[in-house]
Amino acid sequence: MALTLKHKKIPAWKVEEVEELVNLIKNNKTILIGSLEGFPSDKLHEIRKKLRGKAVIKVTKNTLFEIAAKKAGIDIDKIKGYLTGPNVFIFTNDNPFSTYMFFENYKLRRFPRPGDKAEEEVIIPAGDTGMPAGPILSVFGKLKVQTRVQEGKVHVVKDTVIAKPGDVIPLEALPILQKLGIMPVFVKLKIKAAYHEGLVIAEKDLKLDLEGYKNSIAEAYRNAFTLAVEIAYPEPEVLKFTITKASKNALALAAEIGYITSESAQLILTKAMLNALALATAISGKVDLGIQVQKVEAKKEEKKEEVKEEKKGPSEEEIGSGLASLFG
Repeated sequence: MALTLKHKKIPAWKVEEVEELVNLIKNNKTILIGSLEGFPSDKLHEIRKKLRGKAVIKVTKNTLFEIAAKKAGIDIDKIKGYLTGPNVFIFTNDNPFSTYMFFENYKLRRFPRPGDKAEEEVIIPAGDTGMPAGPILSVFGKLKVQTRVQEGKVHVVKDTVIAKPGDVIPLEALPILQKLGIMPVFVKLKIKAAYHEGLVIAEKDLKLDLEGYKNSIAEAYRNAFTLAVEIAYPEPEVLKFTITKASKNALALAAEIGYITSESAQLILTKAMLNALALATAISGKVDLGIQVQKVEAKKEEKKEEVKEEKKGPSEEEIGSGLASLFG
C-alpha cells in the first residue's frame, strides 16, 4: 500500500512577506527589535511618519522574521532570545545608537487608562466643553471643577488641575479627558536590542551617557591644551598662549632680579618703592629718618590683586615723589 505525503501549501502572503523581509535585511545595516507589549498600535503611523526616508517600520510574525533572517545569512541564535511576544522591526542604515536615542527621546501621547499616573499636570481648561448639561455635572463636581451651564452646554469657569505629576488620574476623569481630547500619558516604543553588521547590541548597551561623554571630552581637551601650552607644542592656537605665558614669566623674572628694560622698569621701580616703604615703616619708631612715613593699610583684596601680573602699578610721577620723600 503506497503512502502519499501531502505538503501543506504555504500562503502566498507569507512567501511575499519573507521575501520582503530578506530584502530589507540585506539592504540595511541596522535592525532594531522593539516590543509592542502595551504600546498602542495606532501610534506606529506617527513613528513611520517621523522616520520616513530614514527607516522602514515593519510589524510581522517572529517566525517569519526568523525564516527571513536565516535566508539573509544572519546567525539566528544571536537574536532568537529577543523574538518573543509582539514585536516591531526597524530597518535602517543609520547608526544603531542614534536610532535608539530617537526612540528613547520620542514620546507619544495617549489617553489615560484606569490606574495610570500623570506625567505632567492634568488640566481641565476653561471654556465650552461641548458636553450637554446633565449627569456629567456631578462628575465635574467630584473633580472640583467649577462649571456653569450656557445654552444647554457645560462650560468650565477656569483652568483646573485635577492631577499633578505622579498622581493617579481620577477614574471619573477618563471619559471627560477623552471627550476633550486631552492625552496626559506618555508612551514610547521600548527597544529590546539592535543588530548591526553581525553584532548584537543589547538595550542596556545602546544607552549613551552623552552628557558624561561631553564632560569627559571637555576635560581631556583642557588637560591636553594645558600640557601643550606647557611644552610649547608648535600649533598656532597653542603658541598664542605659550608666547603670552613666556612673556609674563620673563617679565616677572626680570622684575625679580632687577633686570631693567622698557617693559620691566615700572615693575622694578614699583617693587623698590614698596620695599622701601615697608622698611621705612618697620624702622620708623626706632630710627629718626627725618621724614614722615605714611602708613598704608592694605586690604586683603588689594594684596591679592598685587600678585596679578595684569595689575597696573603707580605712575612714574608717584614713584618719583615717593623715592624723593624717602631719600631726600
